[in-house]
This record gives sequence, C-alpha cells and structure tokens, in this order.
Amino acid sequence: MKNCLFIILLIAHWNLAAQSKEKDRLNWGIFSGVEHHSVGLEDLAGMDPESPRAGSGDVSTGFTGGFFLNKSIFPWLEIQPELGISVVRQNFQFKPDGPKSFRFYDLELPIHFRVVDTRKKHAPLRACILAGPRVSWNLAGNSKEYLSINQERIAVDLGLGMEIKLKQWRIQPAFIYSHGLNDLHFPAQGKYDDVAGRIVRDKLSLKILCRKVHK
Repeated sequence: MKNCLFIILLIAHWNLAAQSKEKDRLNWGIFSGVEHHSVGLEDLAGMDPESPRAGSGDVSTGFTGGFFLNKSIFPWLEIQPELGISVVRQNFQFKPDGPKSFRFYDLELPIHFRVVDTRKKHAPLRACILAGPRVSWNLAGNSKEYLSINQERIAVDLGLGMEIKLKQWRIQPAFIYSHGLNDLHFPAQGKYDDVAGRIVRDKLSLKILCRKVHK
C-alpha cells in the first residue's frame, strides 16, 4: 500500500514538474520601434552674451530594433533581456559656430522585469508594467572638435505595455521612458568643453515586440 502511494505521489510530482517546466520555457522574439531623444546640457557660460555657448538642440526622432528573451519567474513576474540597436542624429547648438550634428548608434542591453495581471492569464488582452536597467554603447565615432561625449550610457527604464494573444503568438506594444543616469560629458580638448557641464540623454520609445510561445 505504501509502495503504491509512493508511486502515485512520484507520478503526480513528475507531471507537475513537467507542466511547470513547460510553462517556464524560455521564449524569444524580435522588436522594432520609434524613439524620441532629448538631451539635457548644463550651460556654464555665465551671463556674458559675447562668450561662447553650447546648448542642446530640439527633440530628435530615431529608430530601434533587435531581439529579446522572455522567461517567467513567478506567475506575475517575467524577466525580459533585450539586445538591440538604436539609431538617431542629435543636433547641438554652438555659438558662434551654429548647430552641429552628432550620431548616436547605440548597441543597447536593457533588462526589463514585467509585472503582469495573473487574473487575466487566459484573456486575449492584458496590461503589464515593466522596469529595469539599461546599458548602451555608442558605436559611432563623433568628432571631438567641438564637444567630447562619452560612448557609454547608463539608464533606468519604466514603461507600460499590453500583451495581445494570437494563438501561439504574443504581440507586445509598449511605451518606455528611459532616463539617463550618467554624465555623458567627458571634457577634453573640445572647443566648447569649458562652457558645457553635465550632459544627460533621455528617450521615449514606442516599441512593438513579437514572440512565439513554444508549447
């Protein structure tokens, strides 16, 4: 009797473990989107109207794309690392030289944690909240003639999204705000390095992520 009970419990445990493994399987997908970049530049020129000045330009629009992994940690929490490329050109205003364009072709690694509504697990549509760190490296070689800017960027992301179920496919539109944490200004021999202080890059993204759930 004890042996039969042990075998039954063992089979039940095996089935539960197999189901859990099936649910927690690692999935991958691709994404693309549009980004709006803004730069904050601290002006150190003072009140003298004749002194050289450096300033940030208008908001610029760029594009992003790449692939991501998705793994369930708890029924309500998922981890989603991404690897992508972000492309944008940003103007800086220099007085008296005028506007100059800088390229930001960033290789990015965000790690997002997604909180989902477990009550709507089987619903065709459910909302999610995501947050996490982001590290990026600018692959473009900008001239340091006017201003010296670091290639690495560290940021924290916060976003809202949705998950749309289409059979085995999951479509995830999301708005993500990425706030830059580190100072991108690296004073060297640039013409305006002395009159520019802290430089921070922020961006707002609209992304569409697509993945297939393997069962």
